[in-house]
Amino acid sequence: MGVETRYSARWDGPTIIERDAAQTVAVDLERSGSDASIASATFSLYDPSGSVQIDAQTATVSGGEVSYAIGSTVLQSEAYGSGWLVKFDAVISSQTHSFYNDAALCLARVYPPIGHTDLVARHHDIANLLPSGITSTQGYIDGAWATLTGRMYSEGVPFWRLRTMSALRDPLILLSLSYAFRDFSTLLDPADRYDELSTRYADQFERAFLQIRSRIDNDEGNAVTATSNPTSAVIMLSSGRRSGRG
Repeated sequence: MGVETRYSARWDGPTIIERDAAQTVAVDLERSGSDASIASATFSLYDPSGSVQIDAQTATVSGGEVSYAIGSTVLQSEAYGSGWLVKFDAVISSQTHSFYNDAALCLARVYPPIGHTDLVARHHDIANLLPSGITSTQGYIDGAWATLTGRMYSEGVPFWRLRTMSALRDPLILLSLSYAFRDFSTLLDPADRYDELSTRYADQFERAFLQIRSRIDNDEGNAVTATSNPTSAVIMLSSGRRSGRG
């Protein structure tokens, strides 16, 4: 019996689908750092009941990326919430591989409240420490954003309903700096100075994460809670509140 090749499907979190917007769902497929050689692919979307809403429609293939464009009116009668499922079936080396990811149908996606400028403002020399060929800290911010929102999601917090986006500013800066200095420690720092900085920022992130408070649009009707609610699942459980659960 042959051993099936294991390809990496590089999802960076749940697939967020805006209900009334045209958008593209995509994922990169790779093996050993190289794009998968994809002959063809289809896309399917399932609602929380398991009923198919988009059934095996032809997906676009570009290098190792498979993608599908969802029209703005396709899902407009569906209810907001998590529990959706996306699936790409990709033909690679004459075999069909299925790549699933869970998804949420929402009013609007949320975006990182910081950029490269904010990290430079915190550490003015950070741009000079970037590896050759890298011109900004955006990669560290993207990685930190995926970790932050992924952690919220794994703890049952529907982060796409948060509306006080500035509440995520400090945790995101701290985690981005931790990632940056961890990278610098492997490239530039035999004395471990940058490694110590990375660990310090990681510890500060853990404390900041538990202190996040945000107004929440629970029903996704553009009406937020009257007060800022804790978004840490630990705090929400200990206080007897489960604000914003999907």
